[in-house]
Amino acid sequence: MSNLEGKKLPTIEQVETIIAEYGSRSVEEFADHFELEKVVVEATIESLKRLRRISGEETVPAIACYRDDNLDSIIRCAGSKHGYV
Repeated sequence: MSNLEGKKLPTIEQVETIIAEYGSRSVEEFADHFELEKVVVEATIESLKRLRRISGEETVPAIACYRDDNLDSIIRCAGSKHGYV
């Protein structure tokens, strides 16, 4: 993953939008829409690709998400809301 230190990171809601709309927008379109650097969107998508789908809705944990300015924690939080770990 690229060095993202000092760069504006996506919000949990923006990552959820990327999850929902991936494939219908380009990296550049996401970057422009969210006013993020292209490298941040690329790193977000690469991290999302590493998530695994949770089998069965009953296994989706109800967790509180805390943003600690770490891309991985933002992605894990957004992914967990959509059935990924």
